Amino acid sequence: MGWSKVLIFAALLVLLAACSDDISSPVGHEFPTKLYPYEVTYDAATYRQRRDNLVQRIPSGSLILLTTNSVYLRNGDVNYDFRPSSVFYYLTGFDEPNAVAVIRETGGAPSSSQLVMFVEQRSGSSVQWLGSVYGPEGAVTYFGADSAYGSWMVGGWLKQLLASGTVGDVYANLDDNDETRAVFTQAGGDTHSVHNVDSYVDEMRIIKDDLEMRLLQRAVDVSVQAFAEGIRSIAPLKYEYEVESVFDLVLRMNGCPRTAFTTIVASGPNSTTIHYTANKRQMVSGDLVMIDFGAEYGYYAGDVTRTVPVNGTFTSEQAAVYDIVSTSLDAVLAAAKPGVSFEYLSGLNVDILIEGLLQKGVITGTKSAIISSNQYRLYIPASLGHSIGLDVHDPWSKGNYNERILRENMVLAIEPHLYLGAGDLTVSPAYRGVCARIEEDIRITSTGCEILSASLPRKRAEIEAMTNK
Repeated sequence: MGWSKVLIFAALLVLLAACSDDISSPVGHEFPTKLYPYEVTYDAATYRQRRDNLVQRIPSGSLILLTTNSVYLRNGDVNYDFRPSSVFYYLTGFDEPNAVAVIRETGGAPSSSQLVMFVEQRSGSSVQWLGSVYGPEGAVTYFGADSAYGSWMVGGWLKQLLASGTVGDVYANLDDNDETRAVFTQAGGDTHSVHNVDSYVDEMRIIKDDLEMRLLQRAVDVSVQAFAEGIRSIAPLKYEYEVESVFDLVLRMNGCPRTAFTTIVASGPNSTTIHYTANKRQMVSGDLVMIDFGAEYGYYAGDVTRTVPVNGTFTSEQAAVYDIVSTSLDAVLAAAKPGVSFEYLSGLNVDILIEGLLQKGVITGTKSAIISSNQYRLYIPASLGHSIGLDVHDPWSKGNYNERILRENMVLAIEPHLYLGAGDLTVSPAYRGVCARIEEDIRITSTGCEILSASLPRKRAEIEAMTNK
């Protein structure tokens, strides 16, 4: 080997060693590097209890008809990644496409449920090309179905049942699959009163059970680990997508098949766009970069946000805005407990943020006038937070904020923020274009709240220390 080749080989070794220092191992040794969610998370008793709970909520004699998503074409002969309907998965734990589940009351006090499933079957070349599926036998053996059939049988089975005179109203989630809706209609479904089952299931999903809490904590843990590595990768002249790629690497190393939502890496002027997802800009010294990321683990969502100085140091104006948001978050978390309304927390957040802006001279006027006139929405355009679970914006109580009362084992993402527009003349010139958001995932406990994402630093000095490592 010539000296030039030796030098090139040595340089590659140095580069690989440097790269290895930047890539973390998976979160904790208990996390597998490869995960197929139902192998680890499925608990037949939990899903059966949910179905029993549902039949007790709807009128006796009703039929519950559930469907899940299809596989959708992306382009050419390439499909989008399949992800089951959240309502369907919540009640069955089954994660293959084009399935149908029928749930009926079996009687007794309290009423229990019976589950009949219609699922895909494969044989021959379809197995060779696409792989095997559970089939009807697997639906019974692994997913607690009382009986199961091939999906091609659902139309005839429904037609016979609907014509029998034993079915009252139908509660269904037909919006999740147009093909199932057509089959149901052809089977005589339009002769029955059909109601959306989602509102009944949504109410159940507000309070998380033990299985959900385990999955949510893991989703948050992976999200936190991704932030720990991603923040350390931030530097001037890097592109936003380079930072995103670090998050994606940690996500996949920890067995997560996808993010819970499209990752936001918004630097400089992009940070003023609440849902910026292009992630194409080259970051420069002096920028802030706002990162909103969540892993999906076992179909449950994490959702965490941090705002980071690209060069490792907040300017005085950036620091002032960040500290105002941090102060509000501390106060909201201290006040969050069962019996408190989300409306109260939202009002507390607005009060602290506007007071902070006035004290720092970022804006002028009186707090009462700014709030009563809705001027505050120029700086606080989004909600304080939302429920998380199978969906990153999980169902919550319908209606006004004052009807959203915190209860034990609710899981919420709390995200106070300030967006000071670059062209907003109500903002002092030195602060225009400065934005900050900090988001934590919390569980409401019997006496307060537990911060599920607590292991990720959020104080300004801690963020600067992480960026400068």
